[in-house]
Amino acid sequence: MANYLVSPRPFKREKHQTKKFNFKKVRLIYPEINFSVKTFWILMLVIIFSYWIFFIIKNTFFKKENYIQNISYSEESVNAFDDPNLYSAISKSLKWENYYIVAKLKRRAFVQKIKSEFPMVKSIKILKTGPYAAGVVVDFYTPDIIIKLWDRRFAVVWNYNFEIYSWNTIWNDIFYAELPQYASWIDSLYWLFHEINQNQFIHDMYFFSEAFPDYERIVYLPWSSMTVVFVTSGKRIYINNQNSLTWQIENYYLIKQYYKDFDSLQTIDLWSLQWNKIIVNK
Repeated sequence: MANYLVSPRPFKREKHQTKKFNFKKVRLIYPEINFSVKTFWILMLVIIFSYWIFFIIKNTFFKKENYIQNISYSEESVNAFDDPNLYSAISKSLKWENYYIVAKLKRRAFVQKIKSEFPMVKSIKILKTGPYAAGVVVDFYTPDIIIKLWDRRFAVVWNYNFEIYSWNTIWNDIFYAELPQYASWIDSLYWLFHEINQNQFIHDMYFFSEAFPDYERIVYLPWSSMTVVFVTSGKRIYINNQNSLTWQIENYYLIKQYYKDFDSLQTIDLWSLQWNKIIVNK
């Protein structure tokens, strides 16, 4: 039996081949951007303007201290016309509003709303006076005429009339006519202009003031369509508003010129009878 000697063969580890990746060089192509100097500055201006708009909005519409809580009124406005209803309406419309919105964007609508309720208002200025605060300046129209009724005054502006409180200084130098004491119960003048057209009334009162430069008082007598003019000589001149004012004034000056006892007359009634018949009393 043959014996074989087996010698071990050296172990040889097989090498695993690593997979190789082939990288291709890729050339990136960027789009060409050609900015002119003009385009660049336009873009910069748009950015700056957008930031400015953002800054303005941030510091106006969204700033808490710009919401109005405290409202003050100019001394001139209050002294001129101190109607609590007017200033209450203004305060109610302004309070808790953003100053920049109500004073810049909504100002026209706000003023129109107030003027619809108070037609004597000419304009309203809203000023920022501090954090959470605004000041208001109110300007007023000049009335067509002031009508005095005993110790009360009423102003007539277009088709609107209203009482002027006794402590107000507004329109102290405006021409006025008077109503007699027996009409002191009235609250407004609307009833008066059912009896006589408002424009006609104003025309007549101014006509009398021009026809009698020496007048002291001009008093309209409701429910009689008569006006009494008191002149400095102490005479009372009665005029009928429903008849020709020109004829009546002409008759007055004819009497003054030709009536020998004119100076002694106390009352002159120019048209209680007919245009050419005058009643006089000493």
